[in-house]
Amino acid sequence: MRILAAKSRKCKTLDNKYYCPEVFLDAVATKLSQTAVLFLNVEMLNDFYSRFPREVEAKLHENMAAGGLDRFAREDPKVRRHLDLIHRKELLELVLVKIDELHRLGGGPGGGKAGAAGGEVKRRRRYLF
Repeated sequence: MRILAAKSRKCKTLDNKYYCPEVFLDAVATKLSQTAVLFLNVEMLNDFYSRFPREVEAKLHENMAAGGLDRFAREDPKVRRHLDLIHRKELLELVLVKIDELHRLGGGPGGGKAGAAGGEVKRRRRYLF
């Protein structure tokens, strides 16, 4: 109804502004709604915006302390593949360290001619005594 009154022939010119309070009321309603939105954003939601991320982070940190972080990260397929790749790399590095230790102890093949000759000398001495 307010829109119809504002579009009437009487309210088309600014000279008749006293006869058409609907235009003024529409402007006041728009300004009040804008002010209300600003109030909600600044006064009420500002506290929420500042506290919410910290509370979520605190809750996630409490839940993730006992291995939950790994479970949470594995929910993303790309991250899961990357974590699996890192785990396989660590296992392969561990196997490489163990193989190197075996070679140093002389238990592995290809220890070189000096290692083989030294082994024969030890065997001879063992048989002699």
